[in-house]
Amino acid sequence: MDAAARWKPPRWALRALLGAIVVITVTNLIGDILAPGLVETHPLWLIAMNSRKRWILAVVPHTDVAPFFVVAVLRQLLSDPIYYVLGRWYGDAGARWLEKKMGDGGTIVRWLESGFAKASWAMVAIAPNHIICMLAGASGMPPLVFFVLNLGGTIAAIAIFRTFGDVFGAPIEAVTGFLNDYRLPLIALSAVLVGLNVMLQRRSGKGELESVSELERELEAEAAAEPARRSETEDGVEPDRHA
Repeated sequence: MDAAARWKPPRWALRALLGAIVVITVTNLIGDILAPGLVETHPLWLIAMNSRKRWILAVVPHTDVAPFFVVAVLRQLLSDPIYYVLGRWYGDAGARWLEKKMGDGGTIVRWLESGFAKASWAMVAIAPNHIICMLAGASGMPPLVFFVLNLGGTIAAIAIFRTFGDVFGAPIEAVTGFLNDYRLPLIALSAVLVGLNVMLQRRSGKGELESVSELERELEAEAAAEPARRSETEDGVEPDRHA
């Protein structure tokens, strides 16, 4: 990726993007908790709150085609430009930030990064997750190219989910019917599990849910460490990825 010095964003702009990430994360968690009660009664609300593939698939039998596509596509696209812009601003430091935040799963960042230069367009179109979007921004992919690939790939993915959900509508409805029938105890159980997971992640220092100031501090620390890492790499010394 480009080693040139990058424009430093104004603090308010960085905090606005990081604040959006916090809001999206909180909304995802709330959606996970309330999903048993929303999946049949308010399916569009559910996928507007939570973009996990399982819920997008689960609501297919309970939604009309047009509103399903509008909500699912927009919700899937919601965080992608945020990570793309962070990648444009922070380059390799942004990728290292994601790598550390993912803990043991951070090796996937390195794996995707190693093949991104050869298949960047295909990766953005096929799997535009937060890592790929960050790498797209860091690599300098033009915004219009990113938008077209991201939008086209997302629409295609949602179409596949819709088709799959239509074909397997009966077993999906059996599952969502069970969730709806036992929604109150399942919501309570989900709240406990989500709460425990957040608490354990926070204790390990790799929590999904962090404040804007925590995210800003981590990202700026990676940006400050990037010149030293690059110098070590140029000198033939492998930097410590877990420092």
